[in-house]
Amino acid sequence: MASHHYLGSGALSDTLRQAAAEPADLVDEISGLVRDSGLEVVDHKVVCFDGGGHTLVWVLAESHLVLHHWEAEGFATLDLHICDYRQSNAGKAAALRQRLEEFCFRPETAEWRELELPQPS
Repeated sequence: MASHHYLGSGALSDTLRQAAAEPADLVDEISGLVRDSGLEVVDHKVVCFDGGGHTLVWVLAESHLVLHHWEAEGFATLDLHICDYRQSNAGKAAALRQRLEEFCFRPETAEWRELELPQPS
């Protein structure tokens, strides 16, 4: 089974800053990006920290998405892992990665690493 695993980081976009003021709004916005990419949110969890930082986790039918947001430092990281259990989700994973970059990171600050996972023998 193949999977698509992206790790991203960058400076906070104004859009993310505004949505993060109300964590429920941020959950709704990112959940919408997931759905618009053709993926399915199963559940989510939000943890808020002093100083305005958050950790948000979405459990997806296809795997997971984690957002760490440091308001004081103006920085965020993303961990997006999408599996191809029943079908190829490569296009959906790439589309979501692009939407997340546009929503979360200030232009030209995003850095991404795509992890290549070993294929089972």
